[in-house]
Amino acid sequence: VENEFSADSRDKEGLRVVTYDARRGIKLHLAIDHIIQIEVVRDSKLEEGRSIVTMTGGLRYVTRRSAHDICASIAKAGAAA
Repeated sequence: VENEFSADSRDKEGLRVVTYDARRGIKLHLAIDHIIQIEVVRDSKLEEGRSIVTMTGGLRYVTRRSAHDICASIAKAGAAA
């Protein structure tokens, strides 16, 4: 995930466009209970789905994974509990 990002641009469909740079990222395990919002965004360089995850503390992270993948993982974790 990367915490320093610019997310002011939008594509033709109105989807927010961000740049994810793995060289500037760190690996985190985000606690599901602390996620308050997952936003669908698109990577400007690779045209891949990414997400912006907003945490209860106000921090926002651009993730390598798409919002769909994150939501599927959360649902899977909930089913296993």
